[in-house]
Amino acid sequence: MPPVNLIEAAPPPAARGRSRRFSRNTASGLFLVGLAALGGWASSGLPLGRIGAIGPGVFPLGLAGLIAAIGAAIVAVDRFAKQDEAVEAADFAAVLVVAGFAAIAAITGRLLDGREIFGLPPAVALFAVLYGAAMTALALGGRRLPAFVAHSGLRGPFFVVGGLLAFAATVGTVGLLVAGPLLAVISGGASRDTRPAELLVFAALITALSIGLFKYALHLPLPVLIVPGLFYL
Repeated sequence: MPPVNLIEAAPPPAARGRSRRFSRNTASGLFLVGLAALGGWASSGLPLGRIGAIGPGVFPLGLAGLIAAIGAAIVAVDRFAKQDEAVEAADFAAVLVVAGFAAIAAITGRLLDGREIFGLPPAVALFAVLYGAAMTALALGGRRLPAFVAHSGLRGPFFVVGGLLAFAATVGTVGLLVAGPLLAVISGGASRDTRPAELLVFAALITALSIGLFKYALHLPLPVLIVPGLFYL
């Protein structure tokens, strides 16, 4: 019987790790599919309308389908990839921190029930303050402690979700002309390699495209600009 070369017979470490653990791409794809399912369920009660008179449920349902397709494609492509980083504990840091902020805000809201902070319910106001402080700390820390911020797993999720929260809070109160750039600029902070000039150009283009598509092409009841008591477009 010929001798067996154990070094050649053993699979490489990356292959062994991928067979036992989820990769980051697979986890990200599954998260997108779950997020799309949640969005589709939340918008299922909105009317779809008909051809020539599109209802408010078409866009969220179509967006949910697109996100689900992207997530499924990421998972499928990752199955054929040779190498990828495995999921680590740091990947869940942002979820835990945001959950902690939400718990603190909820408890404070119960204690200050009936009062308002900056015209908002205390839980909402405190969560916004905590979230804004965390993004500021991450932005400053990215310059002074880049290695720590990069390995913490906080910067990307915090800025992307922060952009979405800012858009949700402003699109109905001040309009797309303000909410669109806020979404692009805040989300752009997720990468330390983002260039301000390129980000501003992208924000202007995506805002103009959004206004043209949602307001004038789809005729959705989204305001372009609101100046309380003075102007509504």
